[in-house]
Amino acid sequence: MNFTVTAIKNLCISVFLTAALMLAMFLFKVEIEFNNAVIFSILATISGVTYLLIIRDPKNYTGFYFGIISSACLGIQFAILKSFDLTFLYYFIFIPFQYAAIVNWRKSKNAENQVFNPQFLPFGRQIFFFSIFVLIVVLDYVFASFCLPNFKNEPFFGQFLIKTVFAIMISSSILANYLMIGKKLDTWLYWLLYSASAIVSAVIINNHFNLLLFIFFLIINALSFVSWLKIRKN
Repeated sequence: MNFTVTAIKNLCISVFLTAALMLAMFLFKVEIEFNNAVIFSILATISGVTYLLIIRDPKNYTGFYFGIISSACLGIQFAILKSFDLTFLYYFIFIPFQYAAIVNWRKSKNAENQVFNPQFLPFGRQIFFFSIFVLIVVLDYVFASFCLPNFKNEPFFGQFLIKTVFAIMISSSILANYLMIGKKLDTWLYWLLYSASAIVSAVIINNHFNLLLFIFFLIINALSFVSWLKIRKN
């Protein structure tokens, strides 16, 4: 199927699924305050789901255009919420990674006689990237402790839990975006970790919208992981 047709098809599916999610929240009487931040969050959800649905096909690089749109919307959302550190993360880390993925995926698509065979990283590289993951978690935890006053009114355990979960979300999403450039299977492990930690964060801060959203993302990421595993040849 033509890549453009596939992209439009998945965009329609994403709009339908997002509408179904909004309807479910309405039926369960989940309160949502429709402000500018929520509007950009909904736009990010539609484009983000489209991105994940498309890249289940590891030959279809067009999904990353929707990934860039999603990151841009999330960057604006966090700017509205005055979380400028996350705005920086989306505009100066995620979007460049996604652009690099477009370049690399397009190059591999145009290469003649190249059969895609997704693989896990060698064990040594897995340890290296896991060490990077832990380092980012520690650095973000320290940053949140000294630079973000929002947590200071929480008891110690509450502070520790919130800062750790958010640090895991940031670290796992950075590595997931980076490893996606090289089409490594490990990227889905980090996406699954990101979705799981985001679910925990939604429970902690009592955000029902994010809770339903990231349960949704966890399912899509798991299905995408399985799709890539089926392509893998030992």
